[in-house]
Amino acid sequence: MRKLSLVLFAMLLVAFNNIGFSQEFVPYKTNVIRYNGYSFPVYPKSSAWKDMTHSQRLESLQLPTDTLENISTSRLLETCLYYPFNINVFVNDNVIDGFKKIKSQFNGYEELFGRNDFASELINMYSSRDVNFVRQISDDYDCGQYSFDFMIMELMIYEFLDSVSNSRSNQIANLVSEKKTQREGLKEFYSKNNIAEQIINMANQ
Repeated sequence: MRKLSLVLFAMLLVAFNNIGFSQEFVPYKTNVIRYNGYSFPVYPKSSAWKDMTHSQRLESLQLPTDTLENISTSRLLETCLYYPFNINVFVNDNVIDGFKKIKSQFNGYEELFGRNDFASELINMYSSRDVNFVRQISDDYDCGQYSFDFMIMELMIYEFLDSVSNSRSNQIANLVSEKKTQREGLKEFYSKNNIAEQIINMANQ
C-alpha cells in the first residue's frame, strides 16, 4: 500500500511543480471542480510560500476566528478537503496516522469535526462524486487530485464512523464499498489503499 501511495504522491508533486504562480488558491488547475471554500492566503506555488518556514506556513493556513464562526459546514468541508498540507498523509507509513497528525494541526478540521451536520455533509459530497468522472479529466495533476479527494474523504469518514449509530455506520460502509468496487476498474487512475476496507471492517464489528 505504501509503495502505491508514494506513486500517487510523486505524481501529484511532479505535476504541482509545473504549476505557475497564481493570485488565488484553487485546488484544480483546470477548474473541473469548482471551489467554494476558504481562499488560503498562502499555498504551494504562491509567491510567499517559498520564503516561509514550515511553522509559518502552518500558522498562515489557520482559519481566522470570524471565518470559523461564520463559514457554512459545506464550505468548511471543501476547505478541509483541499487543505494544502493534506498531501502530508504520505509522510507516515500509515496514512491514517498521517491524517490524524494533519487534523490536529489545522483548526479548520477541529471546527469541522465539531459540527453536528458534518457527517451528513461529508456523505452527501462523497456520494455525489462520480468515480468514473476521472476519465473525463485530461490534465494529469487534476486526475491525481480527483483521486486524492476520495482518499481524504474516506480518511474523514474513518475518523467519525465510530461516533454514529450502527445502522448509519452500515449504510455508510455500503456506500464506501460501492465506491471501492467502482475504483477497481480504474486502477490506472486510483492508487490502491485499504482505507475503504478498514471502514467496512469497522462497520461490521
